[in-house]
Amino acid sequence: MNRPTRPLAAPARLATGLLLALAAIAAPAPAPAVSTATGATAAIAAAPGASDATTEAAAPEAARPPVPGRAFALAWTEQAYLGRHRALRSAAATLHAGLAAFCARPAPAALPALQRQWSEAFLAWRRMDGAGAAPTVIARSGRMIDFRPARVRDVEQRIARGEGPAAHNVAVRGLGTLEYLLFGDRDGSAARLAEPARCAYAAGTAELIVRDLAQLERGWQQQLERLGGDTDLPRRNLLAENIGLMISGLDGALARFPKVREAAPEAWPDWRSASTRAAIGAQLEGFATAWAGAADGTRSAASLAAYLAGLGHGNAVARVDAALAAARAAWAALPAAVAAPTAEAGRARLTEAIGALKAAMEGEVAAPLGIVLGFNDNDGD
Repeated sequence: MNRPTRPLAAPARLATGLLLALAAIAAPAPAPAVSTATGATAAIAAAPGASDATTEAAAPEAARPPVPGRAFALAWTEQAYLGRHRALRSAAATLHAGLAAFCARPAPAALPALQRQWSEAFLAWRRMDGAGAAPTVIARSGRMIDFRPARVRDVEQRIARGEGPAAHNVAVRGLGTLEYLLFGDRDGSAARLAEPARCAYAAGTAELIVRDLAQLERGWQQQLERLGGDTDLPRRNLLAENIGLMISGLDGALARFPKVREAAPEAWPDWRSASTRAAIGAQLEGFATAWAGAADGTRSAASLAAYLAGLGHGNAVARVDAALAAARAAWAALPAAVAAPTAEAGRARLTEAIGALKAAMEGEVAAPLGIVLGFNDNDGD
């Protein structure tokens, strides 16, 4: 049955397709056709890092996605992705060390510092989630690091039995569980973190995140090896994967809002830490880093925007730039008390602006490049 295409929903849902693509690297790939259209060849050659880019024959029916050269693929991954990953590793390590020190010498006055460390790690993850890539999808980082909602009853049962977090049970570990332990339910229960079993559980949860990110570092190194290798299959997939995940990151930003207008406080994913506004801002920063090269939107040669401009898509780049600026302006105007009824108009404006940015990525970037954003394995019939 023919079904219309639509944007990919969540980064973790791309894992199956990416694994198949990576497995196909070992298979011999047909030699790419060389374009005889001098205009197209010149446009590709002008792109950042495209001196070693693969050229292809133009398809009359539909555009074929360009294949980035090794130099650009490596620079984009190292500067726009690895930097965010390593910032996340650093923040997670700081949180783990802080919890270990607190458990050794509990002091109620130290709890606000731990909460800030959690916030820094959480926002570093949201920047990563704002524009993910193959390594985060294959590792299922979103579920392992920040599964929501935490199953607090199960967490409490494990603590009561003197058990630590289960490494493979995402519902009782991750940043969501730590948010519960460090902030409580806004009822003063966070002070119980000084209890030995409770503190040990929190420290163990942070340690699991640190271990996951160390493993993910190896995934990023493997990604660099693939992008710089002899076969161009990883680079053929790079734009489709990363652009699809950038669009999914915008969906992730919108998911910080409840689906109903008059939601209970507990319906907000980040209600315990009151981090909704900051989380959306971090998602947009992650998107901006992959798009422009820096979280503040400053243009870098190792960015998707620069690459597309080099291919002659300057008008499309300008429209996405404008949509991104509008989304960030709407976010900046969002009241601090984002869940308050008085913030409803601001939430609506931000939702509309992020939707427009998503539409620009789909219509101005993915479609002209011949990138099909299809159904995923979590969609129904």
